[in-house]
Amino acid sequence: MKVYVLGAGSIGSLLGALLARAGNDVLLIGREEQVRAINERGLKVIGAEEFEVNVKATTYAPDEPPELLLLTTKSYSTKTALECARRCIGENTWILSVQNGLGNEELALKLTPNVIGGITTNGAMLVEWGVVKWTGKGITVIGKYPTGRAEFVEEVARAFNEAGIETKITENAIGWKWAKTIVNSVINGLGTVLEVKNGVLHEVPELEGISIEIAREGCIIAQQLGIEFEVHPLELLWDTIERTKDNYNSTLQDIMRGRRTEVDYIHGKIVEYAHSVGLEAPRNELLWALIKAKENLNKPGSKV
Repeated sequence: MKVYVLGAGSIGSLLGALLARAGNDVLLIGREEQVRAINERGLKVIGAEEFEVNVKATTYAPDEPPELLLLTTKSYSTKTALECARRCIGENTWILSVQNGLGNEELALKLTPNVIGGITTNGAMLVEWGVVKWTGKGITVIGKYPTGRAEFVEEVARAFNEAGIETKITENAIGWKWAKTIVNSVINGLGTVLEVKNGVLHEVPELEGISIEIAREGCIIAQQLGIEFEVHPLELLWDTIERTKDNYNSTLQDIMRGRRTEVDYIHGKIVEYAHSVGLEAPRNELLWALIKAKENLNKPGSKV
């Protein structure tokens, strides 16, 4: 399968490396430093599995369309990234988002009806340019967005599974996106505020009740929007924490590096959707504010 990975960060590099190792025609599209390292030394995966793979990398999307455009940029970069890649989105190209948060698939649908919604609980961390650590094996669930079936989704799932990416198919992609966002609202929220690895959230008894209340808040909002779940978000939460217990969540990783986080697309979107149906989301609103404060305090040059 011809695959372009739009966003060669941690999860994009991991998935791209696994797909390339399995013999797929993969092109990683990312930042100049990452692209240079991959082209000069190859892409190295460490952690849950360790291997090196020679894979092509570039800083821009070529004109030739792929079969699959795997969207793995940060959510705040989705609109710009898709505009830059517009010329390579052919009539038969499918876009698969496995990003955090809500709203990414809606942006992709403006360019093509061939959109796949996906979630992954695999943990990944970019250790240095050209080296990604697989910090925890998880599950990946994909489906035609927002709901329904498509033959190509089955082809993608088959390619992913053959590459060692445990993947399931759903006819309710939007439900899984909401379930994963609710999971992120707990893990990324509490993990970032407390500055701890994911596993701590299941090890400290005092945090269990808080985690349940944050998840419950998101569930109530989703249900008011008519979202149905194939898996209960709490079940997915405990499974994700166990699978990625040694991982620092992506929001905390961004804070540690002084970068912008995706909190606006996780907690911020939950609050936004709550208001749209006349509800409040005080727990998510508090975590949103706290993480935005940490984000500003950790910016390079902050005088506070």
